[in-house]
Amino acid sequence: MPEISIVIPAFNRAHCLPRALESIRRQNMDGLEIVLGDDASTDDTVTVALREWPGLKVARLERNCGAAAARNAALELTTGEWIAFLDSDDEWLPGKLSRQIAALKADPSIAYCATSHMYVRRDGGRREVRVLESQPGERHLQGALPFHGASTPLVRRSLWQSLGGQDERLRVLEDWDWALRASSKHRLCVLPDPLALIHENSPSHPDATVSSTRLFLEKHRESIRAFGALHEREVVSRHWENAGRCLLRHNRPGAGCRLLWKSLLAAPLRNPSLATAFPIALADRVCGSRVLRRIMALRGGYSIV
Repeated sequence: MPEISIVIPAFNRAHCLPRALESIRRQNMDGLEIVLGDDASTDDTVTVALREWPGLKVARLERNCGAAAARNAALELTTGEWIAFLDSDDEWLPGKLSRQIAALKADPSIAYCATSHMYVRRDGGRREVRVLESQPGERHLQGALPFHGASTPLVRRSLWQSLGGQDERLRVLEDWDWALRASSKHRLCVLPDPLALIHENSPSHPDATVSSTRLFLEKHRESIRAFGALHEREVVSRHWENAGRCLLRHNRPGAGCRLLWKSLLAAPLRNPSLATAFPIALADRVCGSRVLRRIMALRGGYSIV
């Protein structure tokens, strides 16, 4: 029986999947089981995966349903005592898995171990995203604490068995939702060293991002509110900012700015620099430029301000 099962969701990732698989190989560990959750790819994702790693298991979806559904299908085929998650466009640094296994074995009360990471832009620039909170709870996770919930966690199999799969209604934030559910029943930890490279990719579908953000906030409204009104406003502000950034990257300045305004109204002092987006958006409209979109792309991913 393999010790670690590695779950990789993928949709049309034949071009970058070999990089992810090579990073698994560089862990230099025996007893690894890889399960690819293929989200109805139309390219050679599965062929490439089997060529790069013969014996890899494949869970195929008949239609494109999102990363949560692909992970859930793959999870059903896992047999390892531990389960690790890696997105098909990211990669792990050597030693990641061994350090996480050591942390979990050292403290049996911890069931979920993530790590800090390095964010890699398309132009090659890198930004270290280091998590200072070593044992995050619900309060930290509600505001999207900046560890990468899709490519850094290693969990005990018992955690998945107790929680069940990820919420397939969520096209984004499904990993945060799952971590929040985990934190209500189990202890979590985050290793402070960056042990994964998270590569910039195309922003999520804009409409799915907005609907998933709304659903996420509705699902966790009561637990967010339990930490007080100020915390609730800051959490709501952060998530609507992230959704607004997504829309701006899709060149939808009107809808994106409305969400940034919603973020500012929720917590005006959390990130007042958002107000600069509105004159830039107006200048873009007058001049036909896309400055604001490029700014959002440079920031990339989720905000950590």
